[in-house]
Amino acid sequence: MLIEKLINDIEQNLFLPKDLISIQTNENPISNADTPLEEQYSYKIKYDIVADASVLTCGCCISNSLYFQISNKLNSNLIKCPTCDSCNAKLIGAINPLRNLYHQLENYKSQLRSDSTDTQLMKTSSFPHTDHHSLDTEGSTPPLPIEYPSSYYSEKGYIPSETTKKSLISLFHSIATEYNSDSLGFTNNNGGITNVSKNDLQSDINEKSYSQQERKLQKGGNDLPVLDTVSVTKTVPISQDNKSSTISITTKTVEQKLNKNNNGNNNHTIEKVSSNTTPLANDTKSIQEKNLQSTTFDEQKEYYFAKCFPMYRKKSQYATHSKFLKTKSKLFINTAISPDCTKFALITEHKWEVYAIENENNITVSPTLLFCGKSNGQFGPNFDKLQYPDDKSLLLDTRNNDTPPSNTKKKNKGDWEQFCCKLSNHFLVISGSHNIFRVFNLNKNGELIYSHQSVFPIRCIDIDPSSKIIACGITGKEKHSGSEQALIAFHRIEKNKVTLEPEFLSPMTIILPYRDPVKTVQLSNDGLYLSCSTALESRFLIISLKKINEPRLIMKSLRSIDTSLESEGITDTKLFPGNPNLMCVTSTAFKSPPIIINTKIENIDGIRNVAQPTLLIRLNKLGSKIHKCEVSPRSDAIAFLDRNGSVYIMSAPTMLEDEKKRIVLVEMVSNAYKAHESASLKFSPDGHKLYILDRKGILYVEDFAYGSPDNREITKCKQLD
Repeated sequence: MLIEKLINDIEQNLFLPKDLISIQTNENPISNADTPLEEQYSYKIKYDIVADASVLTCGCCISNSLYFQISNKLNSNLIKCPTCDSCNAKLIGAINPLRNLYHQLENYKSQLRSDSTDTQLMKTSSFPHTDHHSLDTEGSTPPLPIEYPSSYYSEKGYIPSETTKKSLISLFHSIATEYNSDSLGFTNNNGGITNVSKNDLQSDINEKSYSQQERKLQKGGNDLPVLDTVSVTKTVPISQDNKSSTISITTKTVEQKLNKNNNGNNNHTIEKVSSNTTPLANDTKSIQEKNLQSTTFDEQKEYYFAKCFPMYRKKSQYATHSKFLKTKSKLFINTAISPDCTKFALITEHKWEVYAIENENNITVSPTLLFCGKSNGQFGPNFDKLQYPDDKSLLLDTRNNDTPPSNTKKKNKGDWEQFCCKLSNHFLVISGSHNIFRVFNLNKNGELIYSHQSVFPIRCIDIDPSSKIIACGITGKEKHSGSEQALIAFHRIEKNKVTLEPEFLSPMTIILPYRDPVKTVQLSNDGLYLSCSTALESRFLIISLKKINEPRLIMKSLRSIDTSLESEGITDTKLFPGNPNLMCVTSTAFKSPPIIINTKIENIDGIRNVAQPTLLIRLNKLGSKIHKCEVSPRSDAIAFLDRNGSVYIMSAPTMLEDEKKRIVLVEMVSNAYKAHESASLKFSPDGHKLYILDRKGILYVEDFAYGSPDNREITKCKQLD
């Protein structure tokens, strides 16, 4: 009883929100159209012991199934936390230690139940010297006595007499007890797996035990990434299923079948138990071993990262094109790295290439070419096996009916030149001459799936990581005055509910309240905000996309004019992942070092209010010629790239002015005179690695979690501050 009470006390740690009873609309007269969807509802939640504990962005723990129940009801990934009522809560991942605790407790409880059952059966059967002839019915054949092998008694510690015999049911009970203790398997005296030679018993075990467990394993494969206890990391999704449920189902079925067969035909003897339980036991055991190894490996990586970042790292670099093949090194006009750091793209004026970033034992190996193509629309696994897309209308767009009368003749796309590329986890977007941009599907060997020709020139382009929105910065002209106007066009992407193929909706265009052309556009990681900058007056703005049909300006800065010849103005704007109140702005202008600002966009009230940002940090030591920046997913560090090709990392856990900041020089890559030719930066999803891709096609990998600082492969960065 003391053990059961102890298990119940520990189990209370898993008493969390589990099921959704009902969902109701809040009757609040103050709520308006701008009230988020998740704030308009309240829930009735059932608390219980949770087997699939997960954590939200607010820090609360709930059931994984409860999150998807609420998410499906609201048709949104953002919900109101049922525990703390915080809005815009999103699921981060599973809490592996709590899930392991649940399975361990269930295993202990099943063992206690099995032990109590064994004790009761021992008392009734008086094992091992009970006369079993009393079990026989009149007129039936007595059970065939079976003698235990001597090795069985030596293992169990029994000293049998020479005439020790067992009936069929008693023999099965002893083997079933050993089956429970040996975790999904009846063992014979040779340590092998034995089977019961009954056709109906085998089919019953297959249908009830193995199929159920197999479905659980398949279902568990789609589980969410595991959450490490140290930080938010995205590891391989591994599911753990309860072994005790399979044991109890199998044991109960075997007992019923043997009792039935014992009454009908007592001449049958136990020979083998279904061999179908063997792969089930092995699969479950291997999954648990992999899960334990993954958790241990992640904790080790976190330990190394805490010791090394940002001062120590392992440097690696991989060239996609050999410099010995040509007398002149090949230069690319633009590069891009996917958000999940599994692919990167290189483009020239008439060709594009996509490579895979592969890892073996979490160590990056040389990239391999996935697919490539040309500006004429061809694609393929290499340049020797190119083909045109099935839809030839994509090569000559005839769907644009907004062309002015003076320019009704379609422009030929055969002489199309590529300027800029952006990469999501699923699509490659390339913009170029003739006001055209194209979308290539990375899930279909790089096939061209969408082509759009704008009326006005496209200055910049971006796509969100989830591949749902493409934003284009456009410079338009008024019909009467001919003056330029800053425009941003949004192309929404949805999946067809039947074919699951991507569908591109009609573009939606908004007009900015400035005539200054748009220079950069950058979608946030969640796709809810768009940060952009203007070319001449160097303004930076933030547009809310929470209601995609009603985008609105929520933050704007004061103008800052720099008329120097070397000035490029603002070169990059990045919102912090998960915290839109912070934004990093870089520029190439006189006395304009990188800055980190407080956007204050979450504090604005009403529809017409526009936030005014305030300065938090000014990084004077980095200079005034910064081309790009990249914020770590941990939001505690930022990587910067200057015109000379120097890559810096600034580490500051809270991003406050009075906080001590560490700035180190990490790498030197190919320089670029213009910002659009500069290298691409991207942190890995767990923040352990920094990937750099320069215009020579060289991939640099800075691994801050490879090993301890005293490792021979670890080198030290140069500290600036």
